[in-house]
Amino acid sequence: MNNVSCVMFHAKQDIIVSNSEDKSIRIWDATKRTGIQTFRREHDRFWILAAHPEMNLLAAGHDSGMIVFKLERERPAFVVSGDSLYYTKDRFLCFYEFSTQRDVQVLPFRRPGSLSLNQSPKTLSYSPADNAFLLCSDVDGGSYE
Repeated sequence: MNNVSCVMFHAKQDIIVSNSEDKSIRIWDATKRTGIQTFRREHDRFWILAAHPEMNLLAAGHDSGMIVFKLERERPAFVVSGDSLYYTKDRFLCFYEFSTQRDVQVLPFRRPGSLSLNQSPKTLSYSPADNAFLLCSDVDGGSYE
Protein backbone atom coordinates (compact mmCIF):
# COMPACT_ATOMS: atom_id res chain seq x y z
CA MET A 1 0.00 0.00 0.00
CA ASN A 2 3.03 2.29 0.53
CA ASN A 3 6.83 2.16 0.41
CA VAL A 4 8.24 -1.20 1.51
CA SER A 5 10.97 -0.53 4.05
CA CYS A 6 12.41 -3.99 4.63
CA VAL A 7 12.01 -7.56 3.35
CA MET A 8 13.45 -10.83 4.65
CA PHE A 9 13.21 -14.51 3.85
CA HIS A 10 12.26 -16.70 6.79
CA ALA A 11 15.07 -19.16 7.60
CA LYS A 12 12.88 -22.20 8.32
CA GLN A 13 9.66 -21.69 6.32
CA ASP A 14 8.81 -20.80 2.73
CA ILE A 15 7.61 -17.34 3.68
CA ILE A 16 8.75 -13.77 3.18
CA VAL A 17 8.21 -11.09 5.83
CA SER A 18 7.96 -7.44 4.79
CA ASN A 19 7.20 -4.17 6.53
CA SER A 20 6.15 -0.85 5.17
CA GLU A 21 5.41 2.78 5.72
CA ASP A 22 1.70 1.87 5.50
CA LYS A 23 1.99 0.75 9.18
CA SER A 24 1.91 -2.97 8.36
CA ILE A 25 3.97 -6.13 8.59
CA ARG A 26 2.97 -8.65 5.94
CA ILE A 27 3.64 -12.36 5.66
CA TRP A 28 3.85 -13.77 2.13
CA ASP A 29 3.83 -17.35 0.86
CA ALA A 30 7.10 -17.55 -1.12
CA THR A 31 5.96 -20.41 -3.35
CA LYS A 32 2.44 -19.16 -4.15
CA ARG A 33 3.42 -15.48 -4.07
CA THR A 34 0.29 -14.54 -2.12
CA GLY A 35 -0.30 -12.69 1.12
CA ILE A 36 -0.97 -14.89 4.15
CA GLN A 37 -1.31 -12.50 7.08
CA THR A 38 -1.08 -8.80 7.91
CA PHE A 39 -0.24 -7.14 11.23
CA ARG A 40 -0.93 -3.43 11.67
CA ARG A 41 0.17 -0.73 14.07
CA GLU A 42 -2.14 2.28 13.89
CA HIS A 43 0.24 5.17 14.56
CA ASP A 44 3.73 4.03 13.53
CA ARG A 45 5.41 3.26 10.23
CA PHE A 46 7.68 0.19 10.18
CA TRP A 47 11.28 0.51 8.99
CA ILE A 48 13.39 -2.57 9.73
CA LEU A 49 13.06 -6.32 10.40
CA ALA A 50 15.37 -8.81 12.12
CA ALA A 51 15.07 -12.50 12.99
CA HIS A 52 16.64 -14.26 15.93
CA PRO A 53 19.12 -16.85 14.55
CA GLU A 54 17.93 -19.72 16.78
CA MET A 55 14.57 -18.84 18.33
CA ASN A 56 11.13 -18.27 16.80
CA LEU A 57 11.36 -14.48 17.30
CA LEU A 58 11.12 -11.54 14.91
CA ALA A 59 11.73 -7.88 15.71
CA ALA A 60 10.35 -4.90 13.79
CA GLY A 61 11.44 -1.32 14.30
CA HIS A 62 8.83 1.43 13.97
CA ASP A 63 8.61 5.21 14.51
CA SER A 64 8.29 5.06 18.30
CA GLY A 65 10.31 1.93 19.13
CA MET A 66 10.20 -1.73 18.28
CA ILE A 67 8.13 -4.87 18.80
CA VAL A 68 9.31 -8.45 19.23
CA PHE A 69 6.87 -11.20 18.27
CA LYS A 70 6.41 -14.81 17.17
CA LEU A 71 4.74 -15.81 13.94
CA GLU A 72 3.37 -19.07 15.31
CA ARG A 73 2.64 -20.68 18.64
CA GLU A 74 5.27 -23.11 19.87
CA ARG A 75 3.06 -24.93 22.35
CA PRO A 76 -0.02 -26.82 21.14
CA ALA A 77 -3.42 -26.68 22.80
CA PHE A 78 -3.54 -29.32 25.53
CA VAL A 79 -5.38 -30.55 28.63
CA VAL A 80 -4.30 -32.98 31.38
CA SER A 81 -6.86 -35.32 32.93
CA GLY A 82 -5.70 -37.89 35.48
CA ASP A 83 -2.89 -39.97 33.97
CA SER A 84 -3.58 -38.68 30.44
CA LEU A 85 -2.48 -35.76 28.32
CA TYR A 86 -4.65 -34.75 25.36
CA TYR A 87 -3.05 -32.41 22.82
CA THR A 88 -3.34 -31.24 19.22
CA LYS A 89 -0.71 -32.04 16.61
CA ASP A 90 -1.09 -31.24 12.94
CA ARG A 91 -4.75 -32.06 12.25
CA PHE A 92 -5.22 -34.62 15.02
CA LEU A 93 -6.31 -34.83 18.62
CA CYS A 94 -3.67 -36.99 20.31
CA PHE A 95 -3.55 -38.91 23.59
CA TYR A 96 -0.49 -39.59 25.76
CA GLU A 97 -0.66 -41.84 28.82
CA PHE A 98 2.05 -41.01 31.37
CA SER A 99 2.21 -44.44 33.09
CA THR A 100 2.68 -46.49 29.89
CA GLN A 101 4.20 -43.70 27.74
CA ARG A 102 1.72 -44.62 25.03
CA ASP A 103 1.19 -41.89 22.41
CA VAL A 104 -1.76 -42.28 20.00
CA GLN A 105 -3.64 -40.16 17.46
CA VAL A 106 -7.26 -40.25 18.64
CA LEU A 107 -9.22 -38.51 15.91
CA PRO A 108 -8.78 -35.96 13.12
CA PHE A 109 -10.32 -32.51 13.31
CA ARG A 110 -11.13 -30.22 10.44
CA ARG A 111 -8.78 -27.43 9.53
CA PRO A 112 -10.41 -24.25 8.24
CA GLY A 113 -9.57 -23.19 4.70
CA SER A 114 -7.96 -19.95 5.82
CA LEU A 115 -4.46 -19.02 4.64
CA SER A 116 -3.43 -17.85 8.12
CA LEU A 117 -0.28 -19.14 9.79
CA ASN A 118 -1.99 -19.79 13.13
CA GLN A 119 -4.57 -22.32 12.02
CA SER A 120 -4.17 -24.70 14.96
CA PRO A 121 -6.63 -24.56 17.87
CA LYS A 122 -5.81 -22.09 20.66
CA THR A 123 -7.52 -23.98 23.48
CA LEU A 124 -8.59 -27.53 24.20
CA SER A 125 -11.16 -28.38 26.89
CA TYR A 126 -12.15 -31.85 28.09
CA SER A 127 -15.17 -33.13 30.03
CA PRO A 128 -14.35 -36.54 31.56
CA ALA A 129 -18.00 -37.13 32.50
CA ASP A 130 -19.10 -36.90 28.86
CA ASN A 131 -15.75 -37.89 27.31
CA ALA A 132 -16.18 -34.78 25.14
CA PHE A 133 -13.64 -32.32 23.77
CA LEU A 134 -13.98 -28.69 22.71
CA LEU A 135 -11.39 -27.17 20.36
CA CYS A 136 -11.43 -23.38 20.01
CA SER A 137 -9.60 -21.39 17.34
CA ASP A 138 -9.21 -17.72 16.39
CA VAL A 139 -9.65 -18.48 12.67
CA ASP A 140 -12.52 -16.68 10.93
CA GLY A 141 -13.20 -14.46 13.95
CA GLY A 142 -13.47 -17.44 16.30
CA SER A 143 -14.60 -21.00 15.66
CA TYR A 144 -14.98 -24.22 17.59
CA GLU A 145 -15.33 -27.93 16.99
